[in-house]
Amino acid sequence: MDVLTLTVLTTGLMLLVGLIILISYLIVRRESSSKSGLEAYLCGESMDDFKNHISLGSSNLYWGSVSAVLKKFYDVLRDKIHTGILNDWLVFMSLWFFIAVIISFIVVFVGG
Repeated sequence: MDVLTLTVLTTGLMLLVGLIILISYLIVRRESSSKSGLEAYLCGESMDDFKNHISLGSSNLYWGSVSAVLKKFYDVLRDKIHTGILNDWLVFMSLWFFIAVIISFIVVFVGG
């Protein structure tokens, strides 16, 4: 078995495991979404006090460039995609990885 075939098989198995984890996560999330009244723990502070004291310095070059250059993209990420749950972001980023893996499968098997 050559290295390319072994790599494609390993990647395929990783994709299969990732899909199993994604499906189980979505099942657990659907069951836990029925719970309501949960609030983020903010070290004993109320949400209003926490929001009022957050500010980014103007000397922060990274956030300044992001807000100036990629403001619309950042707004979509913040408002539509990001829910505040780290696992949701992990699923979003994993989907990009799975798309790249599927494209590589197509390139290897069709082109190869």
